[in-house]
Amino acid sequence: MATKNDEVRLSPDLSEGEIKATQKRREKVLMCLKNLEIPCDQNNVPNIVVLGSGGGLRAMIALLGTLVELKKQNFLDAVMYLCGVSGSTWCMSLLYGDGKWSENLTSLEKELCEKLSESSYRIMEAIKFLKELSKDELYSLTDFWAACLVYKILQQFDENELADHTEASETGLNPYPIYAAVDKEKLSEKGPYFPGTWFEFTPHEAGYTSLGAFVSTKHFGSEFEEGKMKKKGKKKSICYMQGLWGSALGSMEEILKFIRDSLALFPGRRFYSYGGMFLYRPENYSNTFMAYQLALLLLDLQLCAVSGSDPKEVFEKLLNLLSEGKEKSASYQLCVELYNTWAMKTTEERMESCAELSKEIEKQFGVFLGEESGLGGGLPSSHLPILGSVLDVTKMVFKTIQCALTWKWGTTNNFLYNCPNIQPSYLAKNKIISLIDAGLAINSAYPLVLQAQRRTDLIISFDFSSGDPFETIKKTATYCQTNGIPFPKIEDQEMDENNPSDCYIFRGDKSCPTVMHFPLFNNVNCSEEIEEYRKRFPTFQISFPKGDIKDLLEKAGLNVSNNSEKILQEIKRLVHSSHANSF
Repeated sequence: MATKNDEVRLSPDLSEGEIKATQKRREKVLMCLKNLEIPCDQNNVPNIVVLGSGGGLRAMIALLGTLVELKKQNFLDAVMYLCGVSGSTWCMSLLYGDGKWSENLTSLEKELCEKLSESSYRIMEAIKFLKELSKDELYSLTDFWAACLVYKILQQFDENELADHTEASETGLNPYPIYAAVDKEKLSEKGPYFPGTWFEFTPHEAGYTSLGAFVSTKHFGSEFEEGKMKKKGKKKSICYMQGLWGSALGSMEEILKFIRDSLALFPGRRFYSYGGMFLYRPENYSNTFMAYQLALLLLDLQLCAVSGSDPKEVFEKLLNLLSEGKEKSASYQLCVELYNTWAMKTTEERMESCAELSKEIEKQFGVFLGEESGLGGGLPSSHLPILGSVLDVTKMVFKTIQCALTWKWGTTNNFLYNCPNIQPSYLAKNKIISLIDAGLAINSAYPLVLQAQRRTDLIISFDFSSGDPFETIKKTATYCQTNGIPFPKIEDQEMDENNPSDCYIFRGDKSCPTVMHFPLFNNVNCSEEIEEYRKRFPTFQISFPKGDIKDLLEKAGLNVSNNSEKILQEIKRLVHSSHANSF
């Protein structure tokens, strides 16, 4: 049942916006089928879905090459839904900024290829964004990730909102987009095969797909209670969403190293004020800089906990700083205690202890981060804007460190808080939820497009994952078996992860969709160089040379062009089967 725009919608049905958009898209699909010489009537238009997996920048580029070739082979206009995880969502969200992207793909490919080859990342812009973002009570590593990694990779900070892509999804020119995320707490508690773990975003609504609980995308992040909006939240930019969708590019150790290295760039940078440009020298403000040094050392200690490396040197530096006139401070004593018990603790216990130590240090040095710290005393008034910038950055660094130590990602207001009649009831208990990259669950968003209301007939899945190129479909088969969802059997086909072919077709009975699965690097487009290509295009990579980008675009496109006849035959088989069943 329809609800007001500022109220929670509790229903498994598709949103009104999605229904209207897919009805309009059906006209385009019907015309495409006609051009492919596939007879079809309005009542039997198939729902064809293209899935793009995660895989960082590799996945983003590969999905672009895939879509370009689908367009060249005249298949793109037959696609009803385009659904992505992680790096694929970066490609999608960039494309939907152009309302006619499916008609402008060739020029967009050239434009994006040039942009990804540039190096126009401006750290001062990132700092500016972060200083503002860190003032939010729900600031998390997602904000940091968006400003420092996504912005750096994509060479732009898109301040538009996902809801701004509504027109691009409603005209019928483009497939309807679905972006995947998962609930961090539910993933940890229940795992990837629990339907309530999965969360979706479209230009119209955001919410828990299988649980039928949604809110207008315009109001995602706003405060809700008892099903109604109480306070409009700050808008969630596309860049923030790209950070949320693509926050699992590496291991915890790799991510912590990136955060640490990024934060280390901040002091000593040029800060701007209305009075001109000044060079900040951290040694001039010893207390503030000490707090900053301690913050970085805490992150170093967390890295030791995660990696298992020797923390002796880090502890020595920490204790040296904390002992300066503060030998008996609570933070010093806690640091000594942690040092003495480190070898007896588990990794999880060490991480928890690092977070406790961080809170104690922040108590001790918090005065240096406050507005009334007195640090400006004795300085010329013209220097106060510099100090203000320094303090803002140091506050942001400390807040980011706290998020890293507690592994705080994607925190946002729970639109289902105290919502009446919600099932399961746990959804209404917490004021805050945490959303993260769906690649941590299943690196392709099958659970979203297998929702019964979307009536998916054919899934064309392009797998850009690292490692086992069949892991996504294996996990999906388990997910479907666990939850009683029709899905074709996959055990009957041989799947060699070290030497995959370029196309696998899995068919079931009439109750389930057909799945076409395309591993990115395979024994057709890479011949005997599969492993070399995998090493050449790692997931945790911030940029690729222009020549490598073009090569990756070509390899992804070959998976479509080399199998164009198979795709055509599957669409024909699907339409003919639907037509026969209608009589």
